[in-house]
Amino acid sequence: MNEHVNIVFLKKNNLFKVTIFGILFWLTLLILTPVKIKHPVSFLPFLLIFINYLFFFLGYFSLPPIKKENLLSYSINRNAVKKALFIIMAIALFGVFFKLFDKFYLREGSFNYSMSENRVLLEKAGASVISIISAIINPLALIPLFLYHTLDMKNKWMYTLCLFLFFSASFEFLMLGSRSGLFVLLVLFAIYLRYFKKLKITYGRVIIVSVLLFFLGIYSVNLFIERTNDFTKDRKKSIKHILTKAGFNYTIEPSESIRNSIINSNNETFQVIQLGFINFSQYYLHGVYEFNYMYNNYSAPHYYGAYTFNVFAKFINIIFRTDIDLQSIQKAPPRTGIYTTFFGPIFIDFGWFSFLFMFLFGFFQKYIYNQTIKGRFQFIPLLFYLMIINFFLLVINFINGAQGIYIITGFLLFAILYILLTGKLIISKRQYVKILK
Repeated sequence: MNEHVNIVFLKKNNLFKVTIFGILFWLTLLILTPVKIKHPVSFLPFLLIFINYLFFFLGYFSLPPIKKENLLSYSINRNAVKKALFIIMAIALFGVFFKLFDKFYLREGSFNYSMSENRVLLEKAGASVISIISAIINPLALIPLFLYHTLDMKNKWMYTLCLFLFFSASFEFLMLGSRSGLFVLLVLFAIYLRYFKKLKITYGRVIIVSVLLFFLGIYSVNLFIERTNDFTKDRKKSIKHILTKAGFNYTIEPSESIRNSIINSNNETFQVIQLGFINFSQYYLHGVYEFNYMYNNYSAPHYYGAYTFNVFAKFINIIFRTDIDLQSIQKAPPRTGIYTTFFGPIFIDFGWFSFLFMFLFGFFQKYIYNQTIKGRFQFIPLLFYLMIINFFLLVINFINGAQGIYIITGFLLFAILYILLTGKLIISKRQYVKILK
């Protein structure tokens, strides 16, 4: 039996369990946080979320589990994996170059500009063929670190390059002030470490990680304050604005006592800690209530995938010179700039027929999971991202958020490339060649 797939990890953290843990965490946070619900969830939006979860699980369990004798039935050729590593690294480096060329040269973004100014510049310039191609192949930068650990290599220069590629997207996220994008990178990195047994849990490491998360949280809150400072020009006004007028305050807001305590605090560190907890809780919880508001106020037509999978519609416009009105589609929700759970974008596309999408999505996830259990390790990065999606179903749609559609496309592209490169290229009935062997 081959040991190139960590079966124990995949079974302990299967997609069903991760989904259930996501629900429980959301409910726990709701109970612990002193917030005021301004728009309680009504019956029909609640029913729709429930039905979507139900059909997702029905799709997931419609495929039977892999029998014990078929576990790790696929083996790997280490030499082929090593060659694949170099090929993916080369493609990823081109992707990083094209991304930087597009953002900093073609669309004239700069770290000298504020986050708001960079966002306006990039949106005004619009997408190009180079930006679409770079966005699709750029997620391949997340793959070399996975292959490096799969091969259990011991080369510090190679490891450094793999780390650089993995975190290369953070430059763009920092430039645009995208906390969700940075968050996905860090979560995926933590999953890599746990999967490859590079992160053993000890009291000392728990303390170190907790301290790091604490400072990361403070940095994240200060990043949010800085973004708000772009138009308030004053720190106290920024904090007051976040607590009273930030997008998610429309449906869920801090209790009055907590809000006054934060605004009037003289201890800046304590102020940031309090603001961070409340801000995180609102950020995490508001999607369900925004979904309720969207459902009760939605008047636009449904778009059959053009909203959730807008990148493909954008690609079709560029390549085939079609005129899909993407701006109107993105303005379809009654409120923009907020989360509406995973199900909000799906509802915009399919309405009540979203349950059919969720059934197929569950079926697709179980298929990917079964392939990894059988030993097809090339699907594991995609499986990791599906774990992230599932945990946060009640928070955000990580398909059309945080560049998720690009990550999913990149991970699928890697799996397909690996299968093609290591498969048999048939020349005749008796002859075939393998590109990687």
